[in-house]
Amino acid sequence: MDLLETFDHYLNYPRDQAYNLYLDRKNLKIFRPVLLIFIFIYLVTTAVNIGDLQSFNASLVISIINLIVLTSLRFKYKKIFNMNNIRRYIYIFLIVQLLMLLTIDILYPGENKNSNSAGDKKKTEKVLTDEKDGSINITVGDKKSGSYAQFIIMFCILIMIFRFSRIEIIQLFAIGFFIPLISIIVLNQKLDLTSGIPNLIVSIILLIIALTSERKRQQKFYEQYDFSYKKNYENLRMKKELNYAREIQLSMLPENEAIIGDLEIAAVSLPASEVGGDYFDYFKVSENEIGIFICDVSGHGVASGLLLSGLRSCMHLILEDHSKPGIVIEKLNRMIRKTQNRKMFVTAIFAIIDVRKNKCYLYNAGHLPPYKISGESKEIFKIRKHGIALGAMRTVEAEGNNNEVVFDFKKNDKIIFYTDGVNEAMDDKLTEYGLDNLELYLNNNADKKANELLKGLVSDVKKFSKNTVQRDDLTLLIIQRN
Repeated sequence: MDLLETFDHYLNYPRDQAYNLYLDRKNLKIFRPVLLIFIFIYLVTTAVNIGDLQSFNASLVISIINLIVLTSLRFKYKKIFNMNNIRRYIYIFLIVQLLMLLTIDILYPGENKNSNSAGDKKKTEKVLTDEKDGSINITVGDKKSGSYAQFIIMFCILIMIFRFSRIEIIQLFAIGFFIPLISIIVLNQKLDLTSGIPNLIVSIILLIIALTSERKRQQKFYEQYDFSYKKNYENLRMKKELNYAREIQLSMLPENEAIIGDLEIAAVSLPASEVGGDYFDYFKVSENEIGIFICDVSGHGVASGLLLSGLRSCMHLILEDHSKPGIVIEKLNRMIRKTQNRKMFVTAIFAIIDVRKNKCYLYNAGHLPPYKISGESKEIFKIRKHGIALGAMRTVEAEGNNNEVVFDFKKNDKIIFYTDGVNEAMDDKLTEYGLDNLELYLNNNADKKANELLKGLVSDVKKFSKNTVQRDDLTLLIIQRN
């Protein structure tokens, strides 16, 4: 084992589970070249069979079938094999290949030599022949038992190449011993003392070596694991706490999909770190009014998460007495100014949709402009008007100004809210997704339902960023009137 290998990933799991992950990771790397070796073996076996016998026989058929299967597995390696199933597949692979090699050896047609001399003994054969032309000849000849013992040694060497637990090693060695021995018994073979017994002794020695190597490998891993765990204990503890905080924060978010009256809501929030700085929510304020809220705290991390928790609690309290967007935003601003001394700002949008009046009342406190898609014309409108971010000033708007926006929200209309994690998503060349790409996607998919539009937009952003590390929290909230 490479002592320089990082243990950061393994330290997230208990010792035994971490060790199993380590074994599976090694097996995933080892199995690929082993498949290539077996493909080469069956290519040679097939070529020798054709060149030697120049006839169609059962041994050749099995070799070709096995060759096709192994080649398919090799080409689809990444799709089929992963950390969760690799050891199970290797386990099955070893047993199947042992059976295949034994079967090919048993069915391989031997030379049928009959001597007329009195001193020669006739070799017994079991021949199953279909008398039709072009038939497959299946011949079970007089095989030496020593060849079967050689299969045991090959099987034992393969077990040593892969990484198994001690119980699995014992199980596989037992299977490797008994399958060839059963073949000898079924075919009424006598164990060749000159080659069979020494080969079996060698196999037992290999078993002892395999168990000893596994014990040392496990001991070395546990020593490194314990050393790394002790060294990084405080970091691990903090990481667990942050993960727990992330779970709590995500649990505060409402359902990603909901239907309230004739409003269909689709949303998603993807934090960039353990604790994010984005938040969205929706509320049934009255029989005809539904409240929509989205916000983005400057930065992301524990401080942002704590502020968001306070915002959420404050929002629920404010809505018990007020639902006018301007008043709600103003009260949230006062809460932020009074409860934290750090210069943390929050961009936010609060909107009230009145389904009876077919209106949307919206206040934007320094947030990115939302988009409205007309259900009739499919035209896209950017709602640009906004006030000051929460926490930046004592009041969110200057005296005499009114930044609240009112617009029609009729059947099939949609509103798209988002945070800067969407438009500021970058590819590997540090090029931003930008509002132009966002508007282009909305224009091309204006007729889609809310949940389809949301999933497609998230996929488009990820496709653009080419799986680069997410730099900022990404939140999308789409409301559709049905």
